[in-house]
Amino acid sequence: MKLTYWDLRGLAEPVRYMLRYSDIEWEDVRLPVTMEGFGTWMQLKSQPGMICANLPFIEDGDKKISQSVAIFRYVARKTGLIPQDIDELTLCEMVEQELMDLRNRLTRTCYSSYKVLRPGDKASEKGVHDFEHLKNSFKKRLSERLAIIDPLFAKGSLTGGFDKLTYADFMAFEFLDQFRTFAPECFEGFENINKFSAEFAKLKGVREWREGDAFKSGEYINSPIAVWHGK
Repeated sequence: MKLTYWDLRGLAEPVRYMLRYSDIEWEDVRLPVTMEGFGTWMQLKSQPGMICANLPFIEDGDKKISQSVAIFRYVARKTGLIPQDIDELTLCEMVEQELMDLRNRLTRTCYSSYKVLRPGDKASEKGVHDFEHLKNSFKKRLSERLAIIDPLFAKGSLTGGFDKLTYADFMAFEFLDQFRTFAPECFEGFENINKFSAEFAKLKGVREWREGDAFKSGEYINSPIAVWHGK
């Protein structure tokens, strides 16, 4: 299996952790966030079989799968990280969507819609990206939603202990870590989430990556062109 994405954490890191944790052989293809990398992506997206071309995308045999949530679910089915019980699956899907809502809100906060973000775009001639206002709005929303999410991790993982992990746990670990980097004060007092994150970081594949030089040297969460990139 091959995963292709920009050389940053962004939307691909949850599936990278799923693959690091699994026994599947995989290749981590990272495109530089440069004109050269953008040119490579323009070539890749025109390949035959690319439906809804976007980054990240995975290649599994002759299949090409894009859209991050579709990738999370696909890899979960391949690695046994998807619940078979309908109620547990529904819980995972609700938390999945909650996390994606927050991640998309972080994107809107950190990327100015008034500047050129990629070649061929045209910058707005008017308008101001009020980062501090958007940041405060995000922090307020995050605190409200963490109060809802925290009790869901009372048992350790979403559906039980750490012997019963799902793809939504991998999403939660990474995206909550991104949010914590952006607004650490919002996580004070949420004991279940903080305990979950600390225990999850000890998992095989996760621990080794986070103890490695690449992670410790600092990875971009968002693109270097973002108002806040997290490095």
